[in-house]
Parts: sequence; C-alpha cells; structure tokens
Amino acid sequence: MRFGKGFRIGLLSLFTFHLSPTSAQPLSAYVNQDGRFFVFDNFEVDQADYLQPIAYKIGRTCIPFIANTKNFRVYYNGKVNELNDGFTSDCYVSNDLMYFKNNATLYVFDNGKITKLADYNSSFAFGDSLIGYTDDRAYTYNIYYSGKVTELAQNSLENPMKMTAAGSNIFAFVDQYDQFRIFYHGEIIEQEDRKPQMIQAGKDLVIYRDNYGDLKIFYSGETYDMGQAASSSLKVSFWAGNEMAAFIDTDGELKIFYKGKLIETGVRNPQFIKMKDNMLVYDDRAGGFSVFYNGVETHLENFIPVKIELSQSSMYYFTQSNEIRFYTFGKMVELPIQTYDDIHLDYDVLQVKTGFNQFSFYYQDKKL
Repeated sequence: MRFGKGFRIGLLSLFTFHLSPTSAQPLSAYVNQDGRFFVFDNFEVDQADYLQPIAYKIGRTCIPFIANTKNFRVYYNGKVNELNDGFTSDCYVSNDLMYFKNNATLYVFDNGKITKLADYNSSFAFGDSLIGYTDDRAYTYNIYYSGKVTELAQNSLENPMKMTAAGSNIFAFVDQYDQFRIFYHGEIIEQEDRKPQMIQAGKDLVIYRDNYGDLKIFYSGETYDMGQAASSSLKVSFWAGNEMAAFIDTDGELKIFYKGKLIETGVRNPQFIKMKDNMLVYDDRAGGFSVFYNGVETHLENFIPVKIELSQSSMYYFTQSNEIRFYTFGKMVELPIQTYDDIHLDYDVLQVKTGFNQFSFYYQDKKL
C-alpha cells in the first residue's frame, strides 16, 4: 500500500551518502501479484525488494518505503539505501526533496544528503524545493532552501506564524505582527504590513486577497493589482500553479494570469475548475471542458469527466463510455480500449494495470 497520512520512524543513524545529481523522473512503482516491489525508472524496471513493503511514496527523484522488515529505505539514483532500522512516520515527497520525522525530529533528504532541521517540530509547510517549519526548541520558524536554513521569525509564547503558503520555490507567510512577507530566491521580501485575507502560492507566484479584499498577484518580483474579484460558488475563489493563477472577476468571468499577462477566457460562472502545477482545466462556454497548458487554451471534450487527475504537465480522465484519455505535454496519447484494473498518475508517468502482473507505463509518447 502507499503511504496514507504518514509513517513512524524509530532511532535514526544519521549518515550521508553523496550521489551525483539526478533527474530520476520518470519514476513509478508497483507491487506485483507475488508480493515483490518493483520500481519503474526511466523505462527500466528494477526490483527494489523481494517482499511487499508496508507502505511507499513516489517522488520525482526518489521513492521512500517501509520494507517488510519495518526498515526505512529509499530508492534513489538507481539504488536502494537503508536510512534506519526502526519504525517510521510522517514522510512526504516533492519534486526535489523528501521530508521525514523521527518522533518530533524533522529531517530533509536532499540530493542524497540527510540534514536534521529541528529536534522538536510541531508544524511545517513544504513545496518542491523548500520547507518552512517550526523549531520548537529554539522558538523559531525557519525555512530550508537550496541547502541553507534561514530564520523567518521568533516567538517563545506561540507559533511565530499566523499564515503560511508554500509554493514550488516560493514561501508566503504572515508573522506574529500581521506583517505579510514572501521568501523568494533566498531573500525575504516585505510585501505588505497588513494581514491578507487569503493566500496561495505556486511557482514564482503568490496570489492573495489583501486586507481590503482586493486581489493581488506577486509574480517573479513584481506585484500586480487585479482589483476586486468575485467570491466564487466553488470551494475556493482563486487558484495558483506554476507561473500562473486563475480567478473569477466580479462579472463572473474566469481569468487567467500567465507569466505576467492577463488572459480573458470568456467563460462565465464556471462550476468546474482544477489547477495543479502546469495544468488548468475548467468547464468552458461550449458545454464541455478545456485545458490551459503552456499558454494555450485547448477544448478537449463536450462533457465534464466523472474522474480526472492532474499532475505536473499531464492528466488522465474517463470519457462517458468509460474510456481513458491521457493528455500529456500538450498532446493526447492513445491508450488501448480495454479493461483497466488500476490506474494512477505519478507526476508525468501514467501507470496502468491490465491483468495479472500486467503493468504498462506511459511517459510522453513512450510506453513500456
């Protein structure tokens, strides 16, 4: 099974195994009918363990798992490395990093190196290349980014942060004095001195509703004022992704902010919107749904899929006839019309199971 909310870690023997930097994507993993654990790594399949792991997670550069023996291991750069021989909890993966805890102690696994961040940690928020976290012993709130730790705030009486939003490479926060700040490229930017109402962060971007209710977007060092924005009937009123954001204006129109430019979609009062990483999908004015990817809007279907999953630059969804469509890197990849026992998306890798020990992997226009 995959990790649910987390896993427990026992006594950790800290060590460092330096490996060359890698872009191990595409990665995926599965357990076959015989209970053996396999890793799909760049169109090669390696056996990571001969016994089914208790749990595992898939990152872009590594796959941490609890072995059947309860040892905590990580598949990284083509090898399985054992990190400890105890019980484990609270492991999280992202594009670049893996975070885990030994009881209350927080660690980061970055490019093959383990760094202890805090002996006592009660809360954290992480993105692809950074993590903001409390150090409860030092009464500080710190951020780990690019191998360095920077203190953002200190308070011995309570959590130094009132609000936080972690994006891919950007971190927005409101400190104990209601000051709104943004950590970006190793620098702390004094954004506003009043607490915003809501904040979200993506890559190179923070979108927020300020203290007066106006919508603003911080992108790549500049702040853009979007003015008043409507309160959507959806669960959230704006969305953040990689170098893009979306919101519904006071006339009910869906607008997209992309790399410093505002795009009018002409879509009014949408009832279906999802954004993740580089992908934005929504119900369009033609009665179906469209995708906005890499600056281009494409109408895909004349219906709203019952199930849809987004990740990085890919998505899959089911048609009305229960066929699977795979849209990846701006184009549709055909899948055979057959019965699928299981299907999921690991970043841009689509893994499908079609029968007894039958697994297929799709990445870009390739299949294994």
